[in-house]
Amino acid sequence: MIDVSELEGMARKFGEASGRLRPFMGGVLEEAGDEFLEIVQDEIMRAQNVDTRLMLDSFSRGSGYNVFELDLGGLRLTVGTRVEYAKWVNSGHSQRPGRFVPGIWRGGRFFYTPGAKTGMVLKASRVDGSGFFDKAAETLRRMFPQIAGARFQGFVDRYL
Repeated sequence: MIDVSELEGMARKFGEASGRLRPFMGGVLEEAGDEFLEIVQDEIMRAQNVDTRLMLDSFSRGSGYNVFELDLGGLRLTVGTRVEYAKWVNSGHSQRPGRFVPGIWRGGRFFYTPGAKTGMVLKASRVDGSGFFDKAAETLRRMFPQIAGARFQGFVDRYL
């Protein structure tokens, strides 16, 4: 005679764990999203793309004017910003040479100031992007296995 009571108990645990796996993965993705927002802000600061903090403070999980998506091995993380120019800061953009841009110069840096009487005349036809989002995405891709692995081990220990 074979005692299958342990197998039945294990099957119950697997059933309970499978019902909790989707919410668990949602929590892991939320944690990764929070970490990613911090990394994006760090990359914006590192690239010195900040003058008024408008773009820096504009990123959140979910949608916005500009939506950036990151695929983490089948899990999709969507980050948005309400600042329209964020995509141009990240990817670069073309501009029209000779165009006047109102603003002020302070300490070797130009600050766009709508309506200012002073400013600059554009010379270059291409402004390179800083790649802040791309760099942040690469950092999170490297970190994600550790983030998810530690959380998954806790899940296995709790339910199995």
